[in-house]
Amino acid sequence: MNRPYQEILTARGAFRCVECGKCVALCPMAETAPEFSRRTSPRGVVQQALRGEDAADMPGLVSCLQCRSCSQTCPAGVDVAGLIADLRATLPQPVQVICPACGTPLLPADAEAYLARAANAGVERGLCDAPGCPCCLRRAYARNNR
Repeated sequence: MNRPYQEILTARGAFRCVECGKCVALCPMAETAPEFSRRTSPRGVVQQALRGEDAADMPGLVSCLQCRSCSQTCPAGVDVAGLIADLRATLPQPVQVICPACGTPLLPADAEAYLARAANAGVERGLCDAPGCPCCLRRAYARNNR
C-alpha cells in the first residue's frame, strides 16, 4: 500500500470500521445504482481500501452519491463519504456527472440515469426540473417564492 493511500485511510478513520453494516442500510445507492452489491456498498469500499485494492477497481467510488448518510450513521466514526471522495481524487480520470436538466456538474457518476428519471418526474409533477440537483432546487425555490 502506497503512502498517500495509507494517509487517506488513517485520516478518514477507515481502520476503525467494525463492519456493522449500518452504512449499507441507509445508502441510497441501493435505489439509484442497479449494480448495487456488497462490493459497491460503502462498507465494501472501506473493506476494499483496507485490503489495499487499487481505487480504479472499486466500483463503489463511481456509484456513490456523496449524501454522507454513511458517515453520519457510522458508530465507529469512519468518514466513509470523505474516504470515497479522497479515493476518487486518486483516479486517473475525474468522476463527474452533469445534471441533465440544468447542466450543473455533480459528483456521482452513476446518478445520471437517476437524475434523468427524477427530472422527468419532477417536471410532470410541476415540482422542479430535477429534484436531485441542488441548482434545480434553488431555481424551483426562487420560481415558487417570487
